[in-house]
Amino acid sequence: DIRGTMAAMGLRRLLQMAPPAAVLVGGIASGVQVARAEQFGMFKSFFSKIFTGWGEERKGRGLTSEEKEFLQENGYLVIRGFTSKSTCQRLRDRIGMLIDQFDPESSTSVFTTHEAKRQYQDKYFLESGDKIRFFWEEDAFASDGKTLQYPKRDCINKVGHALHTRDEIFRDYAVNLQSVARDIGLKQAIPIQSMYICKSPRTGGEVGPHQDSTFLYTDPPSVHGLWLSIDSADTENGCLWVVPKSQSTPIQKRFVRHKTDENTIGLQMVNHTKTLESLPMEGGIPLPTEAGDLVIIHGQLIHWSRENSSKKPRHALMVHVVDGSCAWSPSNWLQYEDGQQAFPTFDKLKA
Repeated sequence: DIRGTMAAMGLRRLLQMAPPAAVLVGGIASGVQVARAEQFGMFKSFFSKIFTGWGEERKGRGLTSEEKEFLQENGYLVIRGFTSKSTCQRLRDRIGMLIDQFDPESSTSVFTTHEAKRQYQDKYFLESGDKIRFFWEEDAFASDGKTLQYPKRDCINKVGHALHTRDEIFRDYAVNLQSVARDIGLKQAIPIQSMYICKSPRTGGEVGPHQDSTFLYTDPPSVHGLWLSIDSADTENGCLWVVPKSQSTPIQKRFVRHKTDENTIGLQMVNHTKTLESLPMEGGIPLPTEAGDLVIIHGQLIHWSRENSSKKPRHALMVHVVDGSCAWSPSNWLQYEDGQQAFPTFDKLKA
Protein backbone atom coordinates (compact mmCIF):
# COMPACT_ATOMS: atom_id res chain seq x y z
CA ASP A 1 0.00 0.00 0.00
CA ILE A 2 1.43 3.40 -1.00
CA ARG A 3 0.36 5.17 2.19
CA GLY A 4 1.78 2.39 4.32
CA THR A 5 5.04 2.59 2.42
CA MET A 6 5.19 6.34 3.01
CA ALA A 7 4.62 5.99 6.73
CA ALA A 8 7.19 3.24 7.11
CA MET A 9 9.89 5.05 5.19
CA GLY A 10 9.37 8.46 6.74
CA LEU A 11 9.28 11.75 4.86
CA ARG A 12 13.03 12.07 4.57
CA ARG A 13 13.40 8.65 2.98
CA LEU A 14 10.44 9.35 0.72
CA LEU A 15 12.09 12.53 -0.53
CA GLN A 16 15.20 10.54 -1.40
CA MET A 17 13.24 8.03 -3.46
CA ALA A 18 10.38 10.15 -4.84
CA PRO A 19 12.11 11.45 -8.01
CA PRO A 20 12.57 7.97 -9.50
CA ALA A 21 9.37 6.80 -7.78
CA ALA A 22 9.97 3.32 -9.12
CA VAL A 23 9.31 1.58 -5.83
CA LEU A 24 6.05 3.49 -5.41
CA VAL A 25 4.87 2.46 -8.86
CA GLY A 26 5.83 -1.12 -8.17
CA GLY A 27 3.96 -1.03 -4.90
CA ILE A 28 0.70 -1.26 -6.81
CA ALA A 29 -0.27 -4.94 -6.57
CA SER A 30 -0.82 -6.83 -9.79
CA GLY A 31 -4.55 -7.13 -9.14
CA VAL A 32 -5.16 -3.42 -8.62
CA GLN A 33 -7.87 -1.77 -10.68
CA VAL A 34 -7.32 0.95 -13.26
CA ALA A 35 -8.96 3.54 -11.01
CA ARG A 36 -6.38 2.86 -8.31
CA ALA A 37 -3.57 3.39 -10.81
CA GLU A 38 -5.12 6.67 -11.88
CA GLN A 39 -5.35 7.76 -8.24
CA PHE A 40 -1.64 7.09 -8.02
CA GLY A 41 -1.17 9.26 -11.10
CA MET A 42 -2.77 12.13 -9.15
CA PHE A 43 -0.44 11.43 -6.23
CA LYS A 44 2.57 11.43 -8.53
CA SER A 45 1.48 14.70 -10.17
CA PHE A 46 1.36 16.36 -6.75
CA PHE A 47 4.90 15.29 -5.91
CA SER A 48 6.18 16.21 -9.37
CA LYS A 49 5.50 19.83 -8.45
CA ILE A 50 7.86 19.46 -5.49
CA PHE A 51 10.59 18.02 -7.67
CA THR A 52 10.40 20.47 -10.56
CA GLY A 53 13.63 20.35 -12.55
CA TRP A 54 14.52 16.81 -11.47
CA GLY A 55 14.59 15.71 -15.12
CA GLU A 56 17.56 17.94 -15.81
CA GLU A 57 19.36 16.56 -12.74
CA ARG A 58 18.73 12.96 -13.81
CA LYS A 59 20.17 13.61 -17.27
CA GLY A 60 23.02 11.19 -17.94
CA ARG A 61 22.76 9.51 -14.54
CA GLY A 62 22.28 5.83 -13.86
CA LEU A 63 20.04 3.88 -11.48
CA THR A 64 19.87 3.94 -7.72
CA SER A 65 20.32 0.72 -5.75
CA GLU A 66 16.58 0.67 -5.04
CA GLU A 67 15.79 1.01 -8.74
CA LYS A 68 18.17 -1.78 -9.69
CA GLU A 69 16.57 -4.07 -7.13
CA PHE A 70 13.05 -3.23 -8.28
CA LEU A 71 13.92 -3.80 -11.95
CA GLN A 72 15.56 -7.13 -11.25
CA GLU A 73 12.59 -8.35 -9.24
CA ASN A 74 9.73 -7.04 -11.40
CA GLY A 75 11.15 -6.82 -14.93
CA TYR A 76 10.21 -3.17 -15.38
CA LEU A 77 10.98 0.18 -13.81
CA VAL A 78 9.40 3.63 -14.07
CA ILE A 79 11.78 6.57 -13.57
CA ARG A 80 9.76 9.71 -12.99
CA GLY A 81 11.07 12.89 -14.56
CA PHE A 82 13.99 11.21 -16.29
CA THR A 83 14.26 14.03 -18.79
CA SER A 84 12.76 17.49 -19.08
CA LYS A 85 9.53 18.43 -20.80
CA SER A 86 11.52 20.80 -23.00
CA THR A 87 13.57 17.84 -24.28
CA CYS A 88 10.34 15.98 -25.02
CA GLN A 89 9.08 19.00 -26.94
CA ARG A 90 12.29 19.16 -29.01
CA LEU A 91 11.88 15.50 -29.94
CA ARG A 92 8.21 16.04 -30.81
CA ASP A 93 9.00 19.10 -32.94
CA ARG A 94 11.75 17.26 -34.77
CA ILE A 95 9.60 14.22 -35.59
CA GLY A 96 6.87 16.57 -36.85
CA MET A 97 9.38 18.21 -39.18
CA LEU A 98 10.61 14.83 -40.45
CA ILE A 99 7.05 13.67 -41.11
CA ASP A 100 6.23 16.91 -42.90
CA GLN A 101 9.26 16.38 -45.17
CA PHE A 102 8.31 12.76 -45.89
CA ASP A 103 6.71 12.18 -49.28
CA PRO A 104 3.62 10.02 -48.66
CA GLU A 105 3.80 8.66 -52.19
CA SER A 106 7.25 7.17 -51.54
CA SER A 107 5.88 4.33 -49.43
CA THR A 108 2.62 2.65 -48.51
CA SER A 109 4.24 0.43 -45.86
CA VAL A 110 1.69 -0.20 -43.11
CA PHE A 111 2.77 -1.22 -39.63
CA THR A 112 0.32 -3.66 -38.09
CA THR A 113 0.43 -4.99 -34.57
CA HIS A 114 -1.65 -8.07 -35.34
CA GLU A 115 0.48 -11.08 -36.19
CA ALA A 116 -2.02 -12.60 -38.62
CA LYS A 117 -2.04 -9.42 -40.71
CA ARG A 118 1.71 -8.69 -40.81
CA GLN A 119 3.18 -8.30 -44.27
CA TYR A 120 6.45 -10.05 -43.69
CA GLN A 121 7.77 -9.54 -47.21
CA ASP A 122 7.91 -5.75 -46.84
CA LYS A 123 11.35 -4.73 -48.16
CA TYR A 124 10.88 -1.14 -46.98
CA PHE A 125 10.61 -2.41 -43.41
CA LEU A 126 13.31 -5.06 -43.83
CA GLU A 127 15.93 -2.49 -44.84
CA SER A 128 15.03 0.12 -42.21
CA GLY A 129 17.51 -0.98 -39.54
CA ASP A 130 20.06 1.70 -40.39
CA LYS A 131 17.68 4.29 -41.83
CA ILE A 132 14.86 6.66 -40.89
CA ARG A 133 11.66 5.35 -42.42
CA PHE A 134 7.97 6.01 -41.95
CA PHE A 135 5.23 3.46 -41.34
CA TRP A 136 1.51 4.09 -41.71
CA GLU A 137 -1.33 3.18 -39.42
CA GLU A 138 -3.65 0.42 -40.65
CA ASP A 139 -6.50 2.90 -41.16
CA ALA A 140 -4.37 5.61 -42.77
CA PHE A 141 -5.64 5.13 -46.32
CA ALA A 142 -9.05 5.27 -47.90
CA SER A 143 -10.43 2.34 -49.88
CA ASP A 144 -8.36 3.31 -52.94
CA GLY A 145 -5.18 2.57 -50.96
CA LYS A 146 -3.68 5.93 -51.88
CA THR A 147 -5.70 8.76 -50.34
CA LEU A 148 -4.97 9.61 -46.71
CA GLN A 149 -8.09 9.70 -44.54
CA TYR A 150 -6.59 12.08 -41.97
CA PRO A 151 -3.79 14.66 -41.78
CA LYS A 152 -0.43 13.06 -42.56
CA ARG A 153 0.95 13.41 -39.01
CA ASP A 154 -2.08 11.54 -37.64
CA CYS A 155 -1.64 8.71 -40.14
CA ILE A 156 1.90 7.73 -39.16
CA ASN A 157 2.18 4.80 -36.76
CA LYS A 158 5.91 5.07 -36.12
CA VAL A 159 9.23 6.33 -37.47
CA GLY A 160 12.29 4.07 -37.24
CA HIS A 161 14.64 2.45 -36.80
CA ALA A 162 17.86 4.52 -36.72
CA LEU A 163 16.81 7.92 -35.44
CA HIS A 164 19.57 7.72 -32.81
CA THR A 165 22.30 7.42 -35.46
CA ARG A 166 20.81 9.43 -38.33
CA ASP A 167 19.43 12.50 -36.59
CA GLU A 168 21.39 14.85 -34.35
CA ILE A 169 18.53 15.76 -32.01
CA PHE A 170 17.62 12.13 -31.34
CA ARG A 171 21.30 11.22 -31.00
CA ASP A 172 21.76 13.94 -28.38
CA TYR A 173 18.98 12.36 -26.33
CA ALA A 174 20.14 8.76 -26.85
CA VAL A 175 23.68 9.27 -25.57
CA ASN A 176 22.25 10.15 -22.15
CA LEU A 177 20.93 6.60 -21.82
CA GLN A 178 24.42 5.09 -21.49
CA SER A 179 24.54 5.15 -17.69
CA VAL A 180 21.08 3.60 -17.45
CA ALA A 181 22.08 0.84 -19.88
CA ARG A 182 25.24 0.18 -17.86
CA ASP A 183 23.31 -0.06 -14.60
CA ILE A 184 20.84 -2.48 -16.14
CA GLY A 185 23.85 -4.80 -16.27
CA LEU A 186 24.86 -4.58 -19.92
CA LYS A 187 28.66 -4.98 -20.13
CA GLN A 188 29.00 -3.49 -23.61
CA ALA A 189 25.80 -1.51 -24.05
CA ILE A 190 24.74 -0.89 -27.64
CA PRO A 191 21.67 1.16 -28.67
CA ILE A 192 20.45 -1.24 -31.34
CA GLN A 193 17.36 0.58 -32.59
CA SER A 194 15.15 3.59 -32.00
CA MET A 195 11.58 4.27 -33.00
CA TYR A 196 9.22 7.14 -32.42
CA ILE A 197 5.66 5.89 -31.84
CA CYS A 198 2.86 8.35 -32.58
CA LYS A 199 -0.37 6.62 -31.41
CA SER A 200 -2.48 9.54 -32.55
CA PRO A 201 -6.16 10.07 -31.64
CA ARG A 202 -8.59 8.18 -33.93
CA THR A 203 -5.84 6.18 -35.67
CA GLY A 204 -3.51 4.95 -32.89
CA GLY A 205 -4.11 1.20 -32.72
CA GLU A 206 -3.42 -1.34 -30.01
CA VAL A 207 -0.16 -3.24 -29.65
CA GLY A 208 -0.85 -6.78 -28.51
CA PRO A 209 1.01 -8.59 -25.71
CA HIS A 210 4.58 -9.37 -26.70
CA GLN A 211 8.17 -9.81 -25.56
CA ASP A 212 10.82 -7.55 -27.10
CA SER A 213 13.33 -10.42 -27.29
CA THR A 214 11.08 -11.91 -29.97
CA PHE A 215 12.26 -9.18 -32.33
CA LEU A 216 15.76 -8.37 -31.05
CA TYR A 217 17.40 -11.61 -29.97
CA THR A 218 20.87 -12.10 -28.53
CA ASP A 219 22.50 -15.22 -27.10
CA PRO A 220 22.14 -15.07 -24.17
CA PRO A 221 19.11 -12.72 -24.21
CA SER A 222 20.00 -9.16 -23.21
CA VAL A 223 17.64 -6.64 -24.85
CA HIS A 224 15.91 -3.98 -22.75
CA GLY A 225 13.50 -1.31 -23.96
CA LEU A 226 13.95 2.28 -22.78
CA TRP A 227 10.52 3.86 -23.40
CA LEU A 228 10.31 7.64 -23.02
CA SER A 229 6.88 9.16 -22.50
CA ILE A 230 6.69 12.23 -24.76
CA ASP A 231 3.07 12.91 -23.73
CA SER A 232 1.14 12.14 -20.60
CA ALA A 233 -0.19 8.60 -21.02
CA ASP A 234 -3.15 7.01 -19.27
CA THR A 235 -5.67 4.22 -19.86
CA GLU A 236 -7.66 6.35 -22.31
CA ASN A 237 -4.90 7.32 -24.73
CA GLY A 238 -3.00 4.05 -24.64
CA CYS A 239 -0.48 3.86 -21.79
CA LEU A 240 1.76 0.85 -21.33
CA TRP A 241 0.49 -2.25 -19.54
CA VAL A 242 2.84 -4.81 -17.99
CA VAL A 243 2.61 -8.13 -16.18
CA PRO A 244 4.98 -7.67 -13.23
CA LYS A 245 7.57 -10.45 -12.73
CA SER A 246 6.72 -12.01 -16.12
CA GLN A 247 10.33 -11.60 -17.30
CA SER A 248 10.88 -15.23 -16.29
CA THR A 249 8.53 -16.31 -19.11
CA PRO A 250 10.58 -18.13 -21.77
CA ILE A 251 10.85 -16.39 -25.15
CA GLN A 252 7.96 -17.89 -27.07
CA LYS A 253 8.65 -16.78 -30.64
CA ARG A 254 11.29 -15.25 -32.88
CA PHE A 255 10.79 -12.79 -35.74
CA VAL A 256 13.46 -13.83 -38.25
CA ARG A 257 14.77 -13.40 -41.77
CA HIS A 258 14.50 -16.27 -44.21
CA LYS A 259 15.03 -16.84 -47.89
CA THR A 260 11.82 -16.97 -49.87
CA ASP A 261 13.77 -17.86 -53.00
CA GLU A 262 17.35 -17.55 -54.28
CA ASN A 263 17.27 -13.76 -54.54
CA THR A 264 14.67 -12.70 -52.00
CA ILE A 265 14.80 -12.31 -48.22
CA GLY A 266 11.54 -12.34 -46.33
CA LEU A 267 10.46 -12.32 -42.69
CA GLN A 268 8.53 -14.82 -40.65
CA MET A 269 7.47 -15.53 -37.08
CA VAL A 270 8.73 -18.90 -35.83
CA ASN A 271 8.40 -20.77 -32.56
CA HIS A 272 11.37 -20.50 -30.20
CA THR A 273 10.56 -22.22 -26.89
CA LYS A 274 6.86 -22.48 -27.60
CA THR A 275 5.22 -23.46 -24.30
CA LEU A 276 2.14 -21.20 -24.33
CA GLU A 277 -0.73 -20.82 -26.77
CA SER A 278 -0.69 -17.09 -26.10
CA LEU A 279 1.10 -14.72 -23.77
CA PRO A 280 -0.91 -14.35 -20.54
CA MET A 281 -2.29 -10.92 -19.67
CA GLU A 282 -3.64 -11.89 -16.24
CA GLY A 283 -2.26 -9.68 -13.50
CA GLY A 284 -1.46 -6.88 -15.94
CA ILE A 285 -1.31 -3.33 -14.56
CA PRO A 286 -1.36 0.03 -16.37
CA LEU A 287 1.62 2.38 -16.09
CA PRO A 288 0.31 5.95 -16.33
CA THR A 289 3.16 8.35 -17.13
CA GLU A 290 3.89 12.03 -17.60
CA ALA A 291 6.05 13.63 -20.29
CA GLY A 292 9.68 12.94 -19.41
CA ASP A 293 9.11 9.67 -17.52
CA LEU A 294 11.20 6.69 -18.64
CA VAL A 295 10.02 3.07 -18.50
CA ILE A 296 12.63 0.29 -18.61
CA ILE A 297 11.29 -2.99 -19.97
CA HIS A 298 13.09 -6.34 -19.69
CA GLY A 299 13.21 -8.17 -23.02
CA GLN A 300 11.10 -11.07 -21.78
CA LEU A 301 8.54 -9.01 -19.85
CA ILE A 302 5.00 -9.36 -21.21
CA HIS A 303 3.66 -5.91 -22.07
CA TRP A 304 1.21 -4.20 -24.42
CA SER A 305 -0.78 -1.02 -25.02
CA ARG A 306 -4.39 -0.46 -25.98
CA GLU A 307 -5.73 1.76 -28.74
CA ASN A 308 -5.91 5.51 -28.28
CA SER A 309 -9.60 6.07 -27.63
CA SER A 310 -9.15 9.66 -26.49
CA LYS A 311 -8.73 13.01 -28.21
CA LYS A 312 -5.16 13.30 -26.88
CA PRO A 313 -1.95 12.13 -28.60
CA ARG A 314 0.29 9.56 -26.93
CA HIS A 315 3.73 10.01 -28.43
CA ALA A 316 6.64 7.93 -27.13
CA LEU A 317 10.26 7.26 -28.07
CA MET A 318 11.62 3.73 -27.67
CA VAL A 319 15.34 3.00 -27.71
CA HIS A 320 16.32 -0.67 -27.43
CA VAL A 321 19.69 -1.56 -25.94
CA VAL A 322 21.56 -4.88 -26.01
CA ASP A 323 24.81 -6.24 -24.63
CA GLY A 324 27.52 -6.26 -27.29
CA SER A 325 29.26 -9.13 -25.50
CA CYS A 326 26.25 -11.33 -26.38
CA ALA A 327 25.94 -12.78 -29.88
CA TRP A 328 23.59 -10.83 -32.16
CA SER A 329 21.58 -13.36 -34.14
CA PRO A 330 22.23 -13.21 -37.90
CA SER A 331 18.59 -14.24 -38.39
CA ASN A 332 17.24 -11.16 -36.57
CA TRP A 333 15.14 -8.96 -38.82
CA LEU A 334 17.29 -5.93 -37.96
CA GLN A 335 20.59 -6.02 -39.82
CA TYR A 336 22.60 -3.22 -41.30
CA GLU A 337 22.63 -3.02 -45.07
CA ASP A 338 24.82 -5.62 -46.79
CA GLY A 339 24.96 -7.64 -43.58
CA GLN A 340 27.23 -5.27 -41.68
CA GLN A 341 27.34 -6.06 -37.96
CA ALA A 342 29.12 -2.90 -36.77
CA PHE A 343 26.32 -1.46 -34.69
CA PRO A 344 27.34 1.85 -33.07
CA THR A 345 28.22 1.90 -29.37
CA PHE A 346 27.25 4.77 -27.09
CA ASP A 347 30.85 6.03 -27.21
CA LYS A 348 30.72 6.08 -30.99
CA LEU A 349 27.49 8.10 -30.90
CA LYS A 350 29.21 10.66 -28.68
CA ALA A 351 32.21 11.03 -31.00
